Amino acid sequence: MSFQQRFKELITKKDLNEQELQTALTLLLKEGIDASVLLYFAVDQDCLPAVKFLMENGADPSAIVHDDKNAVSLAIDQDKWEIVEFFLSKDFNRTLIFAGIDYLSPLMIDYLESKYVKIPHELKSAEDLDWINQIN
Repeated sequence: MSFQQRFKELITKKDLNEQELQTALTLLLKEGIDASVLLYFAVDQDCLPAVKFLMENGADPSAIVHDDKNAVSLAIDQDKWEIVEFFLSKDFNRTLIFAGIDYLSPLMIDYLESKYVKIPHELKSAEDLDWINQIN
């Protein structure tokens, strides 16, 4: 069984408490699985407790992992609001925050700009800007 399958099985267990999750993640890290890769999969599975633990244990949210994306850009791309909020509260290399993203929802644009994150012009469309201007 691949570590991705083991990880997905692990974090989808409803009866798993936070200590058990941390123990299992520690074992995966001891096996040599990169913390940033695990972080990417934690974001994909929308598992904030795993995201927090992995960040505390050296995971780099700006590391490119899959399809030219990193954990931050994946969270933004998939509108995982709680995880995006957590990432923005942390200090990390923000130069790759939009890696691999082709499109942002108008709500995500508005949210990120409210957090003083500059959105690249190519990720905004005229329709998005019109919509945002109407709600402001």
